Amino acid sequence: MIRPGGEVLTAKAVDMAGLSKGSRVLDVGCGEGGTVFLLQEKYELNAVGVDASSKMIDRGRARHPGLDLRRMEAHALEFESKTFDAVLMECSLSVMRLQEDACFEAYCLLKPGGKLIITDLYVQNPDMERVAAMLAEAHERAARPKVENACEENENPSFIMLDGAILADELHGMLEEIGFKLVHFEDVPHALSNFAAQAIMGFGSLEEYFRAQVPEGEDPGAYCACEAFQNKKSLGYFLMILEKQE
Repeated sequence: MIRPGGEVLTAKAVDMAGLSKGSRVLDVGCGEGGTVFLLQEKYELNAVGVDASSKMIDRGRARHPGLDLRRMEAHALEFESKTFDAVLMECSLSVMRLQEDACFEAYCLLKPGGKLIITDLYVQNPDMERVAAMLAEAHERAARPKVENACEENENPSFIMLDGAILADELHGMLEEIGFKLVHFEDVPHALSNFAAQAIMGFGSLEEYFRAQVPEGEDPGAYCACEAFQNKKSLGYFLMILEKQE
């Protein structure tokens, strides 16, 4: 799977997080396991990958026999608490259905002082009036009573997204409430243009690329990254590293 920043950004994150040989790392939203393979082979880390798509996991196992790749939802990870040195989410948080739950799962799995590494699409210079309106709507939706057999009414709202991309300040605030401390944040110049070029070269268009990534039977337009690329003027890509507080 193509991703903004590629191996260069992964390498930078590993270095800045202070991961050493033998560190246990979980890649959430691992796709076909490319990053897991890199972490294991190049950096000699004890890497595990999970993804919600059984198709992606099957492809990854076929491509990289022997890798520890498992089918799991990000908000329901079946590992013992406090057993990982780092949790990695490479361009995957923005497409998760239960983002806060996924981040709390990461917190629970990390050892004290462990690192959460996130790279993703974000809104640069967001319109604060629109942000306030989005947050008000999200709070209103969250307060609605659950209705049996009414999936749309019961949909979990996101408190960190606008126009299909992450609001960095809102994400930071949410992670601080969970118990993380921000260690590093940076915009990654040129990541999106390089990503778009790779996607177009490999699939013919961005639309075809995104269509190839979504689970069978689902609408590609419903996925955050697809929506975000319609609003390129305010779109950026970030690297965020956080530390679990003891």
